[in-house]
Amino acid sequence: MITAILSFDQAAEYFFDLHRIPALTVFFTWLTNLGDARIIIVLGLSMAFVLFRHRHSAYVAGLAVSIFGSVGFSYLLKLIVARGRPLPPLAAVDASGYSFPSMHAACAMAMYGFLVYMIWKLLHPPHHRAPLIMLVAVLILLIGFSRLYLGVHYPSDVAAGFLIGGFFLWLGTAVTVRLERRTRNAARRAGKH
Repeated sequence: MITAILSFDQAAEYFFDLHRIPALTVFFTWLTNLGDARIIIVLGLSMAFVLFRHRHSAYVAGLAVSIFGSVGFSYLLKLIVARGRPLPPLAAVDASGYSFPSMHAACAMAMYGFLVYMIWKLLHPPHHRAPLIMLVAVLILLIGFSRLYLGVHYPSDVAAGFLIGGFFLWLGTAVTVRLERRTRNAARRAGKH
């Protein structure tokens, strides 16, 4: 199984190296930055500030779990696995650090996935939700794809990143639901007294 995954990873890298188009390389070089952990943390803190101002503290906690859990776990796993990146001749851009998992993919799934959740729960009117959710979902997929296209990750790195981000996204939404329920129950009890 592992041999098959590694063979597929290598084949994918050679495929993208042979089929890159300069204009797409420029586009994906720009797009991939939207999954950079530093950008994600800045965007997350900005969103947290807005949510806090609108008294959505349960969402602030969930967002923090989603983003910081993904970043922390991905970083730890990189150190444990210590997988080298694709060979420099196959990469369109420079990238440092270990390859597995893709922190860009994990961060994109965690941050923008939580944004999808907030759109679904908070955006009014409801008919505006579907187009925005589709747009953000495409962004997540394109960020993952950009790592392959640019030759800085293997497909298994990106898949693992999406799984890690998805897990912490689920955990973040679960924290949000639990805190909201606790807040509603406390308000009901206060109203009865």
